[in-house]
Amino acid sequence: MHCRFTSVAVFMILACPGFAQEAAPSAQKYSLAELVGLALKTTPLLSAQDARVEEKSLSAAQARVWQGPSTGLLFGRTKQTETSGSRYELSLAQPIPLTGMPGLRGRLLGLESQSLRVERQASEVQVTLSVAQGAYEYAAGRRKAAFAESRRKRFELVQSYLTGRVFPTPQRMAESRIVTNRVKNLVAEAIRGEADYKASLERLKAVVPLAAGAYPDIDVPWLSGARGLDDQEWLNKALAGNPELRARRLTVEGAGLERALASREGLPDTSLVASYERGQPDIIGRDYGLGLSLSFPSWNRNRSGVKSAEQKLLAEERLLDYAEQRLKAELLRALVEYEAARQVVLKYPPETLAELEGQLKGADEGFRKGQVDLLTFLELDGSAAETYGLALDAQSDLAAKAAELLALAADRDALAKLALF
Repeated sequence: MHCRFTSVAVFMILACPGFAQEAAPSAQKYSLAELVGLALKTTPLLSAQDARVEEKSLSAAQARVWQGPSTGLLFGRTKQTETSGSRYELSLAQPIPLTGMPGLRGRLLGLESQSLRVERQASEVQVTLSVAQGAYEYAAGRRKAAFAESRRKRFELVQSYLTGRVFPTPQRMAESRIVTNRVKNLVAEAIRGEADYKASLERLKAVVPLAAGAYPDIDVPWLSGARGLDDQEWLNKALAGNPELRARRLTVEGAGLERALASREGLPDTSLVASYERGQPDIIGRDYGLGLSLSFPSWNRNRSGVKSAEQKLLAEERLLDYAEQRLKAELLRALVEYEAARQVVLKYPPETLAELEGQLKGADEGFRKGQVDLLTFLELDGSAAETYGLALDAQSDLAAKAAELLALAADRDALAKLALF
């Protein structure tokens, strides 16, 4: 690339094409979908939660299994009047859970498995949206850093030209100082911008296994801000799909099962018992037996345990009501913030960045021809830089607000829907 210096009036140069060049191309390039897919495939969080779900499912299945039989074998001697002899007794007892308690315990563990499954689905959505937010932040930061670096190089050329000339008038001296100060600020801005996008990539690496030291190109879709949202529709989606509420409902159901379990603990345990006894024929002969064994609980039938379970059920129901109330408030707040972010994005349509580059290019030409003075161009440069940054920040902000709404509703198709906002 070559920059053209023209006549004395054109000491601003600025004839370099490619105003907002991207950073030097890297070896790695990812679409947003590829980045999210890589995160979901490799993050240990999801595989750990899969193992926890399987653990509880197996525990629930085992809890439903009846207790195995117990046996007893007794050897001894018997005596009747003056006669004595050997004897032995064999007994077999099989507990029969007529109260249905093993099934209740299995259902309780099954609810825990469902709750963990809800948590796993929520984590999948959260990983997806975290990657998406991080990608928007990284892409915007990288583009802003490249923009600042391009401006810095331009103004360093201007400074170099100005320091080589003698400006006898206060006006020319003031212009030189303005350019010098601008270069200093742009150097600082470029340093901060580079640090920001590198830091955002390191945060991304918490869930995406990217190579160390590499700064890939990440292609994120431009959010148009054209999608307005209906409050009631999103409230219904959140109330139905929010993972916290789903887990709370399972907890309430579990508390109801614990209440039923506590009441059945006041019933007797039942076992089927069979016995066989044999001794010397002339003394005792043989005895057979078959019957039921009842193991009675404490005399108060676990009344305090039942009342305790009832209080727990009441507490969980009220906590569910509170969680729904809090979710409604959070959702409405998120919708207000989303709408504000959407309105801001509408002010910066997709062609904004190209238009800013075109404006500066036109100002370049006017300046080189002596039709635009330095101070006017400096003002336009500052205005364009501010607008450029605000346009990219608006994209990141809208992505964050949309991601928050999708997370509240735990939308399983969050990535595809995010691009539609």
